[in-house]
Amino acid sequence: IDYIAKKFNILLEEVEDVNYEFYKILDYVCDYYFENLRKNKDVLNYLYSRGVDDKQILKFRIGFADDKNEILKELIDKGFGIDKLFKIGIAYRDYSGNIKPFFTNRIMFPIFTTNGKNIIGFSGRSIDETEPKYKNSIDSPIFKKNQAIYGFNFAKNSIVKNKFVIIVEGFFDVIILNQFGYENTVSFMGTNISDYQAKLIKKYTDRIYLFFDKDKSGQKAIIRNLPTLLNNGLIPYILYPEEDKDPDEIALMGGLDKLIKNPYNISDYFKMIYEKAQNIEDKMEIINEFRSHLTNVKFESVGYIFLEELKPVLDELEKKIKLKFHLKDISSIHFNDEVYAIWNVYKNENLRKILFEIEEDVLYSKSAKELFRAIRNNKLNDESYLELVSKIEFHNKELSYETINKFISKWIERMMIKNLKNNKSLKELENIIRIKRRL
Repeated sequence: IDYIAKKFNILLEEVEDVNYEFYKILDYVCDYYFENLRKNKDVLNYLYSRGVDDKQILKFRIGFADDKNEILKELIDKGFGIDKLFKIGIAYRDYSGNIKPFFTNRIMFPIFTTNGKNIIGFSGRSIDETEPKYKNSIDSPIFKKNQAIYGFNFAKNSIVKNKFVIIVEGFFDVIILNQFGYENTVSFMGTNISDYQAKLIKKYTDRIYLFFDKDKSGQKAIIRNLPTLLNNGLIPYILYPEEDKDPDEIALMGGLDKLIKNPYNISDYFKMIYEKAQNIEDKMEIINEFRSHLTNVKFESVGYIFLEELKPVLDELEKKIKLKFHLKDISSIHFNDEVYAIWNVYKNENLRKILFEIEEDVLYSKSAKELFRAIRNNKLNDESYLELVSKIEFHNKELSYETINKFISKWIERMMIKNLKNNKSLKELENIIRIKRRL
């Protein structure tokens, strides 16, 4: 536009970017953090220990926020108004009215615009275990958490070239995967993908590789995000390493290439984690997670095809579980911990004798008494107790040592009171206490 205006002598009105000063502040702050990192050898060595090299530190402009007020003094001396510092989350006022830096004692990761020209916010990782692990910039005129994509400014061209994007949970994952040549890697400010973010990615590719941590929260995050991805025309695949390692660790081990060549589609991922689940309760939880989230997939979306493919599998597996455990409504099963305390004691050969020393009326709940009778009368396999036992086995809840001990102590206490009132022999009580000492 400037070229055409000059050629034809057209005067253009100067329009100042209303966000220019915000960008200027954040750029200055980023430089300050970067220089701070260079001075702090301990933090620098921590980054090296995570596998991050100097090239990536420079590329991503990683820095360190100390616990001093110097940055605020410098910004004010430069003429930046304190209101603007509040507005973009560089400063805040504490309960005493003192003005303090928003980020302290944190490794700082700047978040860039999609074109990479400007910084719009920060995410800081704590080096102090007493603080929350990550702290993000507040929403501001230039930063919206549910719109930001970390590393996207570096990833765009690589996404187009490779025809897929890798989505990871952590910033370190993004940095290390970049270091190993996978520049088409991005992360979000949390594990929830918004419609805005999905639509932005869709402009560059429709193929998504989700590479989250292998723990339960990572698994839930994958399932939770499927409707958003599918409804926006994205086709998700899941990277699931055999090793219990995070994405950055897999990259450092050299196992990334093989993993990317063998991603799981939605159906195969479901079958795999279902088979790996160690008990029926976990298996049903996986089925219910998939079912509840995939019902949010729109009929007109390409993702509905995946839903139609997976639904019969979910139905068949749930049917098998219900038949196996003689259950009509699995989701409505609930017991109090006393039932599981009895079951845990029964399953422990060293403690089982306790159940033959106490009496039914020292128990509290109706279900606990019912289970107690079944054990004492050797009728666990009788048809009349089959549903009760099936429900308990379905949940397979293991209580901690402390919880079991607490219940045994309560039973003993009630036995003591009862025996003293009835002037009965304390022989039974002594037997219980002797067994309990084995705990």
